[in-house]
Amino acid sequence: PEKRFIAYDTTVDYSKGNLENVYSILYMQNEGSFLVGAVGALLTTSSIEGFNPEKVIGFIGGMDIPVINDFKVGYIQGAEYIDPEVEVLVSYAGSFGDPAKGKELALAQYDQGVDIVFNGAAETGLGIFDAAKEKKKYAIGVDSDQYLLFNESDPEKASYIITSMMKRLDNSLFRAIQLHLEGKLPYGEVESLGLKEGAVGIAENENYLKIVPEEFQKRIKEIEQKIIDGEIVVETAFGK
Repeated sequence: PEKRFIAYDTTVDYSKGNLENVYSILYMQNEGSFLVGAVGALLTTSSIEGFNPEKVIGFIGGMDIPVINDFKVGYIQGAEYIDPEVEVLVSYAGSFGDPAKGKELALAQYDQGVDIVFNGAAETGLGIFDAAKEKKKYAIGVDSDQYLLFNESDPEKASYIITSMMKRLDNSLFRAIQLHLEGKLPYGEVESLGLKEGAVGIAENENYLKIVPEEFQKRIKEIEQKIIDGEIVVETAFGK
């Protein structure tokens, strides 16, 4: 009890009591997913080489649970914000540790006209990138900049990972420590952090800058600011 604790990407049950020394961080993955959904919709409706004329993009989740559906809800809303006619195919692997299943599901989606798939499946989602390489289609990573996982070991595979929806653990923990030092960190509570706090976002790496036209990049920045300003309210799977 004389120590202070910061828990991130999870929360504790404060109803148990005696947790006034614990601060928890949750991430608004729905807001970051809105942005990558918008990226997917902009690209799938474009005439850019590698994208087909069909307005279909994909999402693969590890499990049919609220936190994964929060990614899905934001992704779909972001895509429909760009074009209400964009269809999002959704598959669940039933596991977070089965890359072979992830590849199988991604191949099936690509065969159904999808040209870009969002990984909402942790390790299972690594199989999506194998499928993207095989089919020469595109993918969106999750949590960290997954392009960086392969840009040196398998540049061809990496080239198909356009961007990633990132949980910015670095920014959120820096913010927490800064608030702690200022005596302002709300211990005994959980906070949900999003775009406004820099706690989620998209990876603007060299591949993103190469593939996504500048006009689309500007559009994404405008959308991000609208979410921060409250002009766009992103739906959530929690409480539903």
